[in-house]
Amino acid sequence: MEFCPVCLLRRGLDEPPESDESSSLEKASVESSPGLPEHRFEHYELVKGEDGKPIELGRGAMGVTYKAFDVNLRCPVTLKVISERYLGDEAARLRFLREARAAASVRHTNVASVFHLGRTGQNYFYAMEFVEGETLENLIKRSSRLEVKLALEITTQVAAGLAAVHEQSLVHRDIKPTNIMVKVMDGACRTAKIIDLGLAKATMNESASQAAISTPGGFAGTPEFASPEQFAGVGVDIRSDLYSLGVTLWEMVTGQTPFQGSPAEVMYQHQHASLPLDRLKRVSQPVVILLEMLLEKDPGRRFQNPAELLKALPTITGAIDAGRRITRQSLQKMPPGASPVVIRKPPARLGQFVSFILGRANVSPSDTQGGSPVRESRSPGSVPKKISVARLPVTGSDVFGREEDVAFLDDAWANQDVNVVSIIAWAGVGKSTLVNHWLRRMATDHYRSAELVFGWSFYRQGSSGEISSADEFLDAGLTWFGDPDPRLGTAWEKGERLAKLVAHRRTLLILDGLEPLQNPPGQQEGRLREPSLQAVLRELAAFNTGLCVITTRLPVADIADHERTSALRRDLEQLSSEAGAQLLRALGVTGHEAELRSASDEFAGHCLALTLLGSYLTDAYNGDIRHREEASARLAHDVRQGAHAER
Repeated sequence: MEFCPVCLLRRGLDEPPESDESSSLEKASVESSPGLPEHRFEHYELVKGEDGKPIELGRGAMGVTYKAFDVNLRCPVTLKVISERYLGDEAARLRFLREARAAASVRHTNVASVFHLGRTGQNYFYAMEFVEGETLENLIKRSSRLEVKLALEITTQVAAGLAAVHEQSLVHRDIKPTNIMVKVMDGACRTAKIIDLGLAKATMNESASQAAISTPGGFAGTPEFASPEQFAGVGVDIRSDLYSLGVTLWEMVTGQTPFQGSPAEVMYQHQHASLPLDRLKRVSQPVVILLEMLLEKDPGRRFQNPAELLKALPTITGAIDAGRRITRQSLQKMPPGASPVVIRKPPARLGQFVSFILGRANVSPSDTQGGSPVRESRSPGSVPKKISVARLPVTGSDVFGREEDVAFLDDAWANQDVNVVSIIAWAGVGKSTLVNHWLRRMATDHYRSAELVFGWSFYRQGSSGEISSADEFLDAGLTWFGDPDPRLGTAWEKGERLAKLVAHRRTLLILDGLEPLQNPPGQQEGRLREPSLQAVLRELAAFNTGLCVITTRLPVADIADHERTSALRRDLEQLSSEAGAQLLRALGVTGHEAELRSASDEFAGHCLALTLLGSYLTDAYNGDIRHREEASARLAHDVRQGAHAER
């Protein structure tokens, strides 16, 4: 007797289901949808609720996720269907296919598996594992906050899933409680699974066309959980996902994310604000140390991959069980004060969501020095002896409308009579991005005779107890420049010593975000509150063989006597209509030039506001400028005219 395997398989698929659960699911899907072929995708039926509508599990940028039933295997699945607004959009189709293939490449217990990609009519879809349980977001809402042990169990399983993502050279880019499914029994986490790799992006071996397809022009991520580098539009890697996991752990143990407010305010805080460690008073000290490491603004100071985090977690749990404190050194080889000496390389392309202080200029590649005399001649190709710029904020790589400002900085560096320059503007105008862009240009020319390059941002400090950001800067600066004993002397004396060390050699010193240490508007407006910084800047304004570049919102009153001679000031203007239109186009906005310029004028050329507008239009309306009124109304209360920055 001969057997046909195909016939046997078909006969087996036609047999009745073995379990009541699959039978009820089949009834809910098939019997409730007669005459509705649009609710069937190949051999998958959408499961319907009591109201007769398909059960929606979630909505994302690219599609809608439904609960479905596999009529062949008779088991529940999750089905993601491309959004109706993208039907007929070839670029969107390619993005959707790329998303499915990226998700299917990851196979791990802690990542929801994708096992089928199909098409029904114009609808593209893919099927993935149906994960029992609830989202971590729901668990947090029910519990207000989780017990530390449970939170660490979930963190461990998510980190294991991220290790599998990392093995495929992918970055998730949207790790958050809504994208983590958990099943908790008897107070312990049975399973935690990462779902929705919709924003996953390859970190290597990806062609330029694929990279462009992967993100259609808007910010990729969720502001409350995104890393500083995601906002900056620079390349991200798995360390970005670890930052997002840190935010998720913070919410698990406190019930809230560390930074709150409007999207504009949240993004600014992620890039510049100190962690609100006072909210962790009820959290075990080892977990606080873990959170500080995960939430470092500089990716180089976090765990470098999920494996490092997984290796550290037993130390955390062991310390909690033993009731002992730990140090960062016990979790990571790099001590907390060791800032890596690096030269930042410019990102390969414009990021999708530029930083809060995005600059604005496709600057001419010319490296002219404006004809001003060069202070010192060094052999071509010589490089600085030491470089440290890792403490500067991460910002976007491309800028618009800043040719004259870059030329101003070039001239200041070349002019032997200029010792200090101040870049003045409110937040969101582009101070930090302008300086970072200029630094990258300088780096391509070996920093043009600089012997030392040292950068410091005062927005990145203040998370270590009672120590002020000025004190931390002074200690780090004295140590880096070679002072024999940074502890000796008064604050003023330390400042004078640091100024002499800086001025002794051709140094490029960048002081970003000085305004937290200045007096606010009033009788003492702009004066520095810290004697050490007063001494540093007064000394450098009087004598300096290099250049000190300051970014701040208020002119520094302490060096006003040197203004227009050795201390120059540059007030940054808002975007012109033309530059604003260029920025919107770079963010993926399409439309007539007149409409784009009108949108720029409507927001008075404020870079941050236009960045948010462009990103929102790209995400919500496929970049169509004709929908700007709807977007403007939504954004106006947050960022119009940069009002948030003046609080």
